[in-house]
Amino acid sequence: MNPKYRAAVSFVFILTFALPGGASAQESVVVPGLAAKYPGDAGIANDPAVLFHEDFEKDQIGRHWDEVKTRGKSSKPGAEEERDATVARGSRSARVQLGKEGYEDVTFVKWLRPGHDELFMRHYVRYGRDYGYHGHGGSGFKADAGQGSFKGAGKSPDGDKFFWATLEPIGGRNRAGKPPGALIFYAYWWKMKPDGRGNHWGNWFAPKPEQVPALETWLCVEWRVKVNTPGREDGELDCWINGVRRGEFRGINWRSVESLKLNQASLSLWLEPGAYERFGGGTTRTVWYDDVVVATKYIGPIRSR
Repeated sequence: MNPKYRAAVSFVFILTFALPGGASAQESVVVPGLAAKYPGDAGIANDPAVLFHEDFEKDQIGRHWDEVKTRGKSSKPGAEEERDATVARGSRSARVQLGKEGYEDVTFVKWLRPGHDELFMRHYVRYGRDYGYHGHGGSGFKADAGQGSFKGAGKSPDGDKFFWATLEPIGGRNRAGKPPGALIFYAYWWKMKPDGRGNHWGNWFAPKPEQVPALETWLCVEWRVKVNTPGREDGELDCWINGVRRGEFRGINWRSVESLKLNQASLSLWLEPGAYERFGGGTTRTVWYDDVVVATKYIGPIRSR
């Protein structure tokens, strides 16, 4: 995650919404998506609704992304291939490792210009045994009108220039629960809630019941975001965990103008070297990614061949 987007969360609003029609967030209903038509995801990149597909099986890790940003110093690349058959999905997955003596930030970026009014992103993620908690990091979307659109941590952006969120596990000091923490959307937008002292730290959209990923286990994560009609509070946000809807959030006023559209998807991970003790101890944080799809329709988990 870009350093300018970071902040220690000193105050947050946790936003939760009931599912429509009296449905329960605990109902385990897996709905088929695009992936159901492509066993093993074979050929899914050719679907008209798919904007980006990355299974990390070929070429240098990160080559198919527009950027792989790193912060800190290490003799290793920010992202490496994982071929251990007991860990990798398929023959290869992507491995990212932060360290007190290494990188504090590794972010994959894919631009989707000129932009879209609705996006879905599905990916698989695995948190290592060394995981305590992190500062910020997960799969995310952004609507960015250009350089300087984000005013900085603690400040709400302008409605015609920027909004952004990541779906990430949050835990650590002052938070109960096991590592890596419970999944939330951490978001900035022009109508976000202040902390009571005039600051605007990232607001939370929290799936209920809490979704805490198991360590050393692959998890299928998907989110959907739909922009609002300018002047109306009809924006939407959803997430699915292993194909089950776990969050449905409505009535969001993401933007003030029609020209501001969703134009970036990312995978990010960040923890400052001095924060390890406060965030669960240890000296490293290892995460694996695989089978990323960004589309304009619901994707769903990979269907077995």
